[in-house]
Amino acid sequence: MLDGLRVLDFSDESGFLAGKVLGDLGADVVKVEPPGGDRRGRRAPYLHGEVDPERSLAWLALNTSKRGITLAPASRTGHDLARRLAERADVVLDTTVPGMAGEGPSVDALCEANPRLVACSITPFGRTGPRAHWRAGDLVAVAMGGNLHATGDPDRPPVRCSMPTAFYHAAPEAALGILMALYQREDTGRGQRVDVSLQETQLQSLLSAPGQFALHGRAMTRSGARLGRTREIWAARDGQVSFGLRGGPARVANLVATVEWMAERGQAPDWLRAYDWQSFSHLSVSDEEIARLEEAFGAFFATQTMRELYDEALARRILLAPCNDARELLAHPQLRSREFFVTLDYPELGASIEHPDFFARTADRAISVRRRAPRIGEHNAEIYGELGLGPDDLVKLGAEGAI
Repeated sequence: MLDGLRVLDFSDESGFLAGKVLGDLGADVVKVEPPGGDRRGRRAPYLHGEVDPERSLAWLALNTSKRGITLAPASRTGHDLARRLAERADVVLDTTVPGMAGEGPSVDALCEANPRLVACSITPFGRTGPRAHWRAGDLVAVAMGGNLHATGDPDRPPVRCSMPTAFYHAAPEAALGILMALYQREDTGRGQRVDVSLQETQLQSLLSAPGQFALHGRAMTRSGARLGRTREIWAARDGQVSFGLRGGPARVANLVATVEWMAERGQAPDWLRAYDWQSFSHLSVSDEEIARLEEAFGAFFATQTMRELYDEALARRILLAPCNDARELLAHPQLRSREFFVTLDYPELGASIEHPDFFARTADRAISVRRRAPRIGEHNAEIYGELGLGPDDLVKLGAEGAI
């Protein structure tokens, strides 16, 4: 789809996925790292637990479909190389906060060198406004986007989502903005700025009602001054399932059907079979009553596997779902039937890894993973060779710290 277009990806982890999407669409995405590699982007966890930037699972997952070079654009020689690369590019992807010194180049200077360049910036709060110069990571962006969810166990401090969700919300928006700018360039002949704010894209992702949040592994709903607590995640025999022990018109039939199922298995005590679900409210029931209900439901779920619970729940129209981990997803019959996974070989690492192969399926399979993630400076010779630089030049540039 984007064959023939080149993207210079100067981004940190907040923009990795945007570059990958463009690469999966067929663009020649050149991932630019500092000399020695992006130490923050090549973070833990590591393949087989061996601490090595080349084994960063985050890097390997988010930088497929790209070639890779090293460059220090802050140096005089590096700045000149960045300008020459930009003259041959269609898109530059950058995550440098305005006014902050960083590893990225001066995007304004690159756009002056190539007026057809589409320049996309992904920053915490956008390029304008009173907070444009503020730094922030995923946790701050999620919180200031109004969508912070803390979870955990009752006897431990709360924990946040382990994945950088703000980054993953912003990346598709950035890719879409770039495609729209490229489309307009066909009419105007000039590129333009695409300004993506982590906070704003996070705000757009809000799905829960005001006042709802999760804490300590239990759904918490604010109702006036009272907080009602019910468990959401339950242990099955071989994993966990999600099931809401909550009242209201949408949930009563669900609870009644679950108790009938338990009774058929001989696992519903008399008091539970006689329970008045029509008047049940998780907002007003006592903690002691919640604990008694949780003990009964929990004992039932623990006797069956995730698959057994899910299959029967589907048949009975009960709102229950498995908490799938990577093992279940890799074995999922629906995903396997659509050939969703592709195996990439990493001979230098002694490994082969299955990756998701497409985010949308087309008849000609035009959207797919093109190549494994690049090693540090793997394509320096190829790409700098396009600028007329040979092996001796690269050795010299390496000694100068420019690449």
